[in-house]
This record gives sequence, structure tokens and C-alpha cells, in this order.
Amino acid sequence: MKATETENTEKNVITFNKPYKFEGTEYTEIDLTGLDKLTIKDAIDIQKQLTDKREVAATVLTETSTAFARMVIAKATGYPIEFFEVMPRSLSKQVQHAVMTYLNIDTNTENHVMAFERPYSFEGKSYKDIDLTKIGDLTSLNESEAENRMTREGIVSPDNTANYFYSCILASMATGQPEEFFTGLPFKEILKLKLAVNDSSFFE
Repeated sequence: MKATETENTEKNVITFNKPYKFEGTEYTEIDLTGLDKLTIKDAIDIQKQLTDKREVAATVLTETSTAFARMVIAKATGYPIEFFEVMPRSLSKQVQHAVMTYLNIDTNTENHVMAFERPYSFEGKSYKDIDLTKIGDLTSLNESEAENRMTREGIVSPDNTANYFYSCILASMATGQPEEFFTGLPFKEILKLKLAVNDSSFFE
């Protein structure tokens, strides 16, 4: 399996600082375009796998962990997870940096209105943003309902505010949109959604 030959742009390719050999094949770069095909549901599945394995990465800052970056890139590229597990630390840090750069929040959430990086189509309608203001009106009972919903999905979280699925559930409750609206959002929106749902102003 050879790395895809793609124009070397910071957005679409990781160019390794030095060649990497895996199972007899030498790689100098990895195509990142598959990241654009991932959704928040993929991030939820990866976080759940990390939790099931009792990885430290499943706690507060999942998205900054090496394990999360490995699983995201493996899913995006189709390379086996072992490709990244035996990668030298210097190259692994490049992979981790690429994931964090991809998740960088380019669009601000103002007055609890979360703007999407690009128009989002759901059930035949296009959305440019979503108003999360009513998250502030949710109650303790709503939080319990969200926790029960997570339990039904087999998700146990050491910190609900850090859990991606929990954010989707609360956003769904507050907006009236189905959970699928949020789980179907592009992967790139996951950090923005998590921060928007847990905005400190909701707890003042």
C-alpha cells in the first residue's frame, strides 16, 4: 500500500521529515483528503473505542491525544492502525499536529450561534449555523436523560462535558433537531460543538 501521490499542500498532505518504512514499503507523505469524509459520528465511535480500552485519551482532552490522532488518521486514510502504532515519535507528532490543525476552530460561535465552516445539508435543507441558546434552559433532568441515552448506547464517560456524544444529545434537546443532525456534521466541527455546548456562560 503506497501513500497517495498528491500535490504537497499543508491542507491535504503530511510530508514526513524523513522517509518511513512499513512492511517493506517506504513512505514520504500521507494524503489527508479522507478527513473531509469523516463525521462527528466517526469521532464518537473513536472516543468510545478509547473508553472501552480504558485509554487515558478518553478523558478530558481526547482530541489532543496521540491515540485519538492515530485512530482518526487510520480511518481517514484506510491504512492499518499498526502503520501508525509503530511510527517513530517524530513522525507521530506530525500526524498528531495535522489532526489538531484540521480541528482548529476557524469560525467563532457568537451569542451561542454556532456557525458552520461550510453550508451543511440535512434532510434536504441547507444550514449555515445552528442556534444553541436554549442549552441554557436545559435542566438537571435533561442531563440525566442525556446520561441515560449514553448508557443505552453503551457509552460510559469519566467526564460528560468532554464526551462528543453527550454534546450531540444536549444540542439535540436544545434545538429540537434529531441527534443525527449533529452526529452527521463534518468531523471538523467536533471541537467547536463541544466547546459551544459547554460554554462557561451557561453555568454562571
